[in-house]
Amino acid sequence: MPWLPLLPMIGVNMNHMSPPLPPDESVRLHALHATQLLDTPPEEVFDRITRIVCTVLAVPISLISLIDKDRQWFKSSCGLRAAETGRDISFCGHAILADAPFIVEDAIEDCRFSENPLVLGEPGIRFYAGIPIHAGNCRIGTLCVIDTVPRKLEMQEVVLLRTLARAVEDLLYLRQASFDSIGQINSWSDNVAVEDLVDIQALKNLLLRDHLTGLPMRHAVDKAIEDWAARRGDGKEGGLLAVIDIDNLSAVNERLGHGIGDHLIAAIAGRLKEFCGSAQLPARIGGGMFALLLRGLPDFPAAVTRLKEIHEALNTPIVTGNFIIHSSLTTGYVPLHGHDAAARSLLDAAHDAVRQAKALGHGLICAYNRALGNLNHRSLEHDLRSALANNELFLVYQQKMNIETGGATGVEALLRWAHPQLGLISPAEFIPIAEESALIVQIGRWTLDKACRQARDWVDAGRTRFTVAVNLSPRQFLHGDIVDSVRMALARSGLPAHLLELELTESVAIDDVDRTIAIMHELKSMQVALSIDDFGTGFSSLSYLIRLPVDKLKIDRSFIAGIGDSSRSRAIVKGIIDISAGLGICVIAEGVETSVQADILFDLGCTEMQGYFFGRPVAPEKIG
Repeated sequence: MPWLPLLPMIGVNMNHMSPPLPPDESVRLHALHATQLLDTPPEEVFDRITRIVCTVLAVPISLISLIDKDRQWFKSSCGLRAAETGRDISFCGHAILADAPFIVEDAIEDCRFSENPLVLGEPGIRFYAGIPIHAGNCRIGTLCVIDTVPRKLEMQEVVLLRTLARAVEDLLYLRQASFDSIGQINSWSDNVAVEDLVDIQALKNLLLRDHLTGLPMRHAVDKAIEDWAARRGDGKEGGLLAVIDIDNLSAVNERLGHGIGDHLIAAIAGRLKEFCGSAQLPARIGGGMFALLLRGLPDFPAAVTRLKEIHEALNTPIVTGNFIIHSSLTTGYVPLHGHDAAARSLLDAAHDAVRQAKALGHGLICAYNRALGNLNHRSLEHDLRSALANNELFLVYQQKMNIETGGATGVEALLRWAHPQLGLISPAEFIPIAEESALIVQIGRWTLDKACRQARDWVDAGRTRFTVAVNLSPRQFLHGDIVDSVRMALARSGLPAHLLELELTESVAIDDVDRTIAIMHELKSMQVALSIDDFGTGFSSLSYLIRLPVDKLKIDRSFIAGIGDSSRSRAIVKGIIDISAGLGICVIAEGVETSVQADILFDLGCTEMQGYFFGRPVAPEKIG
């Protein structure tokens, strides 16, 4: 099962040309499934290729896409937070029809794609180039690049893309050869002398162990689960399968270099080996992702207790070279008993548990929620449509603090959903669906109205300078009646306009600059404060500051996370603070989680901050 959100597949304009099936479709699908790649975790060897493509060709998105019967699934994705799309809207479905490069220089001008939902909506494809990837003689997918503006590829760039596509094929071959070799060695070892078994085991270790960490790889976990299921089917012994993921490993790689990232991975692996006994199997299954099979414990609660001890021990700073890395790890787990004992099913569930945990924050540990895991995109949208009417949505508030005075300057309103059957559903789960289905406009109006009423209550209680910030979604800002919505919310609540702050993401601000500026000026004329959220993650960020009538910038949490370890992060944050001060724009740092981060930010000139170090989001009555 995918652990990233799906791109739009429902409620879209279907007036576009679906890719035809190749003549060898049945043979092609058999070759694809024989690779055992579909729905597997990320692997660093593939991710490095897509990162290289994005860097060298200067494109925002690169994918290794595998074309299944009804979908395209991304084995690696750089620049696109999605796991798959429908095959019927895929560009890659066209690219596998021939060996020649498939290039679309401007999708809007191509009748096959001009009304494709991936062109008209997210991610807004304008340029596409794909090179088929083969398994044997069959084209099973592509290495492709995507841009949101029209462009051309030079001949040498096409040659480079071809070369890297061949590198992907080589990796697929070596991966499959390793699996085949293990099978042959297992058959061979049944018929050899005892004195030869040591050499055979050494050969197995060479094929099955990760060279960076020395840990077993995915194949060993699959085999161990199968063995455990065969021996422990009576259910008397407790066990679980956990997946442990390093949070923000990509940020460490980008700021400190892949060498430091590799040291971090190896250090985490070393801790796992230190904390695990002989009955427990740790393995590296992806870039910064590990599996842990806990066995031989009295019962499941005992296994959970042991896992929590390991999780806590892993979530401590790592010292590598001249760096102290304050990285967190998120853990998801599933019991071995009471669940489908197939290795693929258990790992899928454990991956989903990690995704569910990450939706609530970093560094957490979470059991697999079967009901939430089984909930599909369509049913969640259906339930979301009735959530407002059934009073299932509510707001919590996180305080913003002035570290110089020690007082709160205001709050940010954050949306939550209490599902009647599934309990709390993370915004990371339902906000993208609301965006895609246009429900976000209606939900956005409700959020704005509710936050303004609450802020008015605080004014009446004597907090006359306490601001409330409300996030605006891209669709709500650019395609809704945002100016009228704000005007009506203020009128209904009686809240002074200067106490309302509207946050829009940097990507919205630079997507349609002229329209954005016009809307912002209308809002500013009402005395509403405007801020840019997640600042520093977009393109050409600083060049737009002079034109945008903003009052405040919120420095993205990804820079704050590395500020204690990385001189680059500190330099970027210092640059943002200094430039903003020169332009008369206030700065707030979000995602502050430690006193070290707060102290560094204060020394750099930032006095307003927000994050778990000062308090988690709470109900309005708990705001001190």
